[in-house]
Amino acid sequence: MGLLDGLGRHLGGVFAPLLDDAVLHRAGPDGFADTAVRARLDGTRDATEEPGLPGRLVRVIVLTPGAAPNPDDEITLAGARYRLVAVETDPAGSHAILQGRPL
Repeated sequence: MGLLDGLGRHLGGVFAPLLDDAVLHRAGPDGFADTAVRARLDGTRDATEEPGLPGRLVRVIVLTPGAAPNPDDEITLAGARYRLVAVETDPAGSHAILQGRPL
């Protein structure tokens, strides 16, 4: 992926002013480690209810600081915390599209 090396960091710097402050809570063996990120709520929709999970599903675009988030992580954006249920990353590594459910 030599052609895309560094492109993700450059694109992230360009788009950062368009996004809001957020906190990515990375899951680890000792609990969650918080990382400040830039993100934007891209939409909400009703989803199929699963036991113990609310029916609303949100879509969040987040600039990826280092390693991409994974479905064990959580994110706090605009005062609400969401449990990630899906993570899609772009090939250049500039951002990830997250789907989450409110906690």
